[in-house]
Amino acid sequence: MRRHLGTPILLTAALCGLAGLSGCGDEAGADPVPAPSPGSASAGSDYYLEPTLVSQTAAGGKVTREVTVLDDAQAVKAYVGRFRSDTMRAEVTRAAMQIEVPEDQQLVAAVVAVGCDVPPGVGVTGSGEDAVIAPDPVLSPMAECLAPVTTVALAVVPESA
Repeated sequence: MRRHLGTPILLTAALCGLAGLSGCGDEAGADPVPAPSPGSASAGSDYYLEPTLVSQTAAGGKVTREVTVLDDAQAVKAYVGRFRSDTMRAEVTRAAMQIEVPEDQQLVAAVVAVGCDVPPGVGVTGSGEDAVIAPDPVLSPMAECLAPVTTVALAVVPESA
C-alpha cells in the first residue's frame, strides 16, 4: 500500500490557487511521481526515488543537515512556514504533494543550501528522522550573486526501525 500526501494537501493547493500565488499550479494536472518497484533500486540501496530539489531566490531559511519528516499535510504546512517567500512555500508544498511514498518509507525535507549556487544534487543517508541530506559540491561556484538562493531537498527514506 502506498501513501500519498497529495490528498490531504489538496486543500492547501486549492488555497494557493485562490490566493493567486506566483508559482502555484504552473504544472496543473501534473502526474504524481510514481515510486519505482523495489527491484529497480540501485544494488544495496534503500532509496527508491531520486531526491527532489526546490530552489527559490531570497526565500530565507537556514541550512541544516537534519531532516524534517513530512508525514502529513500539517507537517508540510509547518515546514514551509519557515520560508518568507510565498512562492517557495507553494513550490515545496506542490513537490511534496506529487511524491508517492511507498509503505515503510517516509518523506523528509531539509534546506541544503542558501547561497549563490544551487547544488547539482544531494546525497541521502540514514532513515527516518535520523536521515541526513548533504548537497553535492558545485563544480564551478559563482564568484558573487545579487541575492541568495535557498534550496530544499525532499527525499523518500526508509522509516526508522
